[in-house]
Amino acid sequence: MKRRRVRRRHRDTGEVQLNLAAMLDMAFQLLTFFILTFRPAPIEGQLAVNLPPPVVQTKVEAPSDASDSAGSGEDSLKTIFIHVTADDAGETQQVRIVDGVVSNGPLDDAQLRSIHRRLESFFSIGKVPFDRVQIAVDGRLRYSELMKLVDVATRQKLADGTFLQKISFMEAGP
Repeated sequence: MKRRRVRRRHRDTGEVQLNLAAMLDMAFQLLTFFILTFRPAPIEGQLAVNLPPPVVQTKVEAPSDASDSAGSGEDSLKTIFIHVTADDAGETQQVRIVDGVVSNGPLDDAQLRSIHRRLESFFSIGKVPFDRVQIAVDGRLRYSELMKLVDVATRQKLADGTFLQKISFMEAGP
């Protein structure tokens, strides 16, 4: 018996054809899904800082009081001025509040408590209702050191029992 060869017909077109319309449809569906379900995270650590208008400040190193620092008028009478100097490494060297030195050397917990008590004494004065703090910092001061002072300032309570919210800072001249 003779075997017969069976020829199979191959339909070899050489290319695979893709249905591009279906792929585009799926891509647009995925894009629409991700756009509609995207929820951005809220901004973390938002700090409400009200900056005063720029005012020329002279003799930052000399002791000052609220009447002759940073302008005139009612706003300057309500402002407590803090002056911060830094060493070459960016560490806090000295902190002066209004007319007296409160801290010498790097800011540690004891120094921060001393600054807190000094600020508390100003906010407890009934005759002059302080409602804002302006921090003049040395340009070499590291940002983390400045934020320690801002943190101490935000923990202060005003005469009406609310926390201090008007905090501004600026770079002191050379």
